[in-house]
This record gives sequence, C-alpha cells and structure tokens, in this order.
Amino acid sequence: MIKKTLIFTILPLIIGAFSIFIPDFSRFYMWLVLGLYIPLFLYAIFLDITGKSKKSAKLRGYAGYFSFVLTSIFFALPAVRAYQDHLVILFLIIGLWLLASLLTFRFNNLMSKIVFGESDELRKYTFILHGTMFFALVAGGGGYYKAAEYFSNVFGDAAMFSYFSILLLVGSYWMTIFAHSTVGIFTKFK
Repeated sequence: MIKKTLIFTILPLIIGAFSIFIPDFSRFYMWLVLGLYIPLFLYAIFLDITGKSKKSAKLRGYAGYFSFVLTSIFFALPAVRAYQDHLVILFLIIGLWLLASLLTFRFNNLMSKIVFGESDELRKYTFILHGTMFFALVAGGGGYYKAAEYFSNVFGDAAMFSYFSILLLVGSYWMTIFAHSTVGIFTKFK
C-alpha cells in the first residue's frame, strides 16, 4: 500500500502517534483523532484497491491535501485545549485558522506563487512565510525533546504548555496556508 499511495497520507498517523504522549490526554481527543483518521485511511485504501493512485495525479493531490489539512488541525488542537476556558482566545484561534484557510483557498494562485517562491516580486513574502515557520522551529528547540523538559523545569508546566502550543499553532497556520495554496495546482491535473 505504501508504494501506491502518497507518503503524505501517513503523516497524520505519525502526528497522532505522538499525541498519545500528551500529559493531559483525554478520550474525547482520542475519538476526535480516530474520527478524522478513518476517512483518510479509507480514502488511501480506496486509492490502493482501485489502482487509481497511479492513474490520477489529481486523486493523489487530494490525498496530500487532506493529509496536510488534518495535520494542520492536529497541530492546532493543543492550543485549543490550552485555551478552552478562555472563549475569546479560543474563538480568535479558530477564527484565524478559518480566515487563513478561506483567504488562501480564495487566492490560491497568488498564494502558490508565494509558498513555492515562483515570483520574484513576491519573494519577500516567501521569506516572511517560511521565516515564520523557521522561527517557530528554532524557538521550540529545533525538535530537541529535552527543550520542553528544560522549559518546564524553569518556568513551570502551564507556561511550557502555553508556549509550545502556540508554536504548534504557528505550524498549524503554516500548514493550512501550504495545503490550501496547492489546490490551484493539483486540480489542473487529470
């Protein structure tokens, strides 16, 4: 199955596997993750069984698109969980995610030039977009798992959870912009 479908269809499974180790893991979050995985998994199986993934680049594009959108949602869930008691901040997080999704989807031809750096006059926006994600990665310790433990020892668990959930939220916004900007590219495929 791996050889026929895109590797991006497995990306949310990898992100979800790491979510098991979240300290305040809840059954609701587990069922939410499973409810979002099952359609993606069934879609990947459908592409594999019918053999359409080799014939249609558009179907593979949709598989990658769904994968990046789901990964974006999973990156946003820790921030939603951290601020679930503060409704104004929660609505701001969800509203910004929806706004980024809708604007990028609406102007996907322009955003694809920014995301992929295809236009020289939009190159500064490309650096801003990718620089924001680079800053979030560096501020989060660059993937070094001891950074969160050190931050927790110095500042406390609540501050660490807020800090890293905001960094994941930046990654979520970046992934949703990336996913929705590619819609204009793969819908032209056959």
